[in-house]
Amino acid sequence: MGVALERFDVFVVGGGGTGSEVALSLAKRSDLRVGLAERDKLGGECNHYGCIPTKVMLRSERGAESARDVSRFGVHVQGVHVDFPAVIERARRIIQQQSGAGARPFEELGVTVVPQEVRLVGPHRLEAADGTQIEAHRIVLATGTEAIAPPLDGLEGTPYWTNKEAIWSPTEIPESLLVLGSGAIGIEFAQMYARFGSRVTIVESEDRILPSEDADAGAAFLPVLEKEGIQVRVGAQATRAEHSEGAWVMELEGRDPLTAAELLVATGRRPCLAGHDLEAAGVELDGRGYPVADETLRTTGERIWAAGDATGELLFTHVGDYEARVVWGDILGSPRPRDYRVIPRVTFCEPEVASVGLTEEKARDAGRDVATSVVAMEDNERALIEGQTHGMVKLVADRRTGDLLGGHIVGETAGDMIHEVAAAMTSRVPISAMGDMVHAYPTLSESVKWAFIRLAEGYDAPDP
Repeated sequence: MGVALERFDVFVVGGGGTGSEVALSLAKRSDLRVGLAERDKLGGECNHYGCIPTKVMLRSERGAESARDVSRFGVHVQGVHVDFPAVIERARRIIQQQSGAGARPFEELGVTVVPQEVRLVGPHRLEAADGTQIEAHRIVLATGTEAIAPPLDGLEGTPYWTNKEAIWSPTEIPESLLVLGSGAIGIEFAQMYARFGSRVTIVESEDRILPSEDADAGAAFLPVLEKEGIQVRVGAQATRAEHSEGAWVMELEGRDPLTAAELLVATGRRPCLAGHDLEAAGVELDGRGYPVADETLRTTGERIWAAGDATGELLFTHVGDYEARVVWGDILGSPRPRDYRVIPRVTFCEPEVASVGLTEEKARDAGRDVATSVVAMEDNERALIEGQTHGMVKLVADRRTGDLLGGHIVGETAGDMIHEVAAAMTSRVPISAMGDMVHAYPTLSESVKWAFIRLAEGYDAPDP
């Protein structure tokens, strides 16, 4: 018997949010024969190991913290107990609600779902794990990323946590936790487990937390961690990690070693491209190991696109959704260049840290004559009422042209508030007009208004 051969007009490798959006949109908008492969779970990293379960857990830890803190509002709660298995069970239920339909929504639209690993083996050719040969006129690589660990002596082969294990491995709350890395993942898990009851220490090699965010944003959030008893070691170079008898020891250059029951490594991610014969398919990689792609996300391989986290641009689910639209639009003959100028991003700690556009540092590095404005949340009446006064609103603009270059917010609901700044940047609304807009009182968004008013006073408005 010969090897089975399947033919498709478009084949998508990866059934996470991005790949699913490409496949479903093509099926709805065309009569193309579409196939989709997923080696793990449809829905991908976000649904099963990232966005959904972590936000469920964050909701629980916020409830616990609110109960502990509510006495300052004149309400008294006796004792707070976190039922960790119940928290995880709720996460499972919500994931089931979101992804429980499995392949059915795809198959109802005529998409063929291949529930196994499929690898690229040449131009227009793929091979499934069971040996099935696949021929596709167009191919989309939506393979996502996976967590990576630094080349730290003693770490390889040990049971450290990544984001996956931090969600699904523990059956109880660890007595103590070391978090290596203070990006969004590290910060969210650090605060979460501290509020669940762990003694948490963050180790960051850079000289500040949240190093990809504006320096003022990290500085505004740091006191929150310290207030909650989380130890933060910035500028700390880990030299060795050792796991023995259920405990971790981490050695730091020039500092005392740290110990904990568990270790979470949150230092970066890499594209899931192992096993694909990219060279045979003509797909070139850049210096970071991601596919080289043009303005419509076409790679150097003939009629092969890359989208989602696999592009290495901005590893967010909403960016993957945006890139999916770029790809299926190009496939259907309506190309448009990708544009990442206005991409909001949120770290879902408490208070939230949200941003869009350039940081002050990156704006200066780009040669801009920078003007900034900063408004402290402690000056906002609603923040005082809510008892959430840590944080700030910061805006970054070009002093000569008046172009709004970026916005950075630390505060309760910052993830919602940042979209006012994003809308202004997208529409290129004059800064003075944003300051003139009437905002309801008392709201946290008044701080955004005052940041625009102060920014309008700090740059030379261009001639009309």
